[in-house]
Amino acid sequence: MVNSSGQDGEDTYMDAQMVKGITATLGIALSSGFASVYTEKVIKGHKKNLSENAAPPSLAYTQVQLALMSLIAIGAYAMVMDFNVIIEYGLFHNFTHGAVLTVLMSAFGGLTVAAVLKYADSILKGYATALSVIMTGLLSMYLFGTELNIIYYMGVINVVIAVLLYNGQNLEEMMC
Repeated sequence: MVNSSGQDGEDTYMDAQMVKGITATLGIALSSGFASVYTEKVIKGHKKNLSENAAPPSLAYTQVQLALMSLIAIGAYAMVMDFNVIIEYGLFHNFTHGAVLTVLMSAFGGLTVAAVLKYADSILKGYATALSVIMTGLLSMYLFGTELNIIYYMGVINVVIAVLLYNGQNLEEMMC
C-alpha cells in the first residue's frame, strides 16, 4: 500500500510511482492472460490436429517447445549485456543456493501451470492465481503485519463468489 502523504515533491514522486506500479501490474495481467490462453491453445490444439492413430505430444515435449524461445532470447540478452563476465568467470558466477532454489521453484511452477492447462483451462488457472493472491495477502497480514483495507476484502469476496459460480455444479439446487 502506498502512502503518499508528505511534501509536495514527495506527492508527485509517489503519484508517478503509483502510476508506474499500476501500469506494470496491468501489463503483467494482460501478458499473463494472453500467455495462458495461447499456451492452452498450443497444448490443446495438438489434440485437434492429430490423426486418429497419432499420440499427442508429451507434456515435457510441449514445455521444451514453449521454453525454447525464451531460452534463446535470454541467452542472447546475457551475451550482449554480460559477455565479458561470462567469458571470464563462467555462466554460473555468483549463482548462490538461493538462486538455484529460485530456478527450481520457477521450473516446478512452469510444469504445474502446464499440467493445469493440459487438464483444465486458462479460466481455472486465473482463479487459482486469484486464490493465491488472496492467500498471499492474508499470510502477509499475519506474518508481516500488512494492513489490508476494505477494497482488499471486497476483492476477496468477489473472487470467492466467482470461483463458486464457475465451479458450482447444480448450484441452483443447493440454493433452494
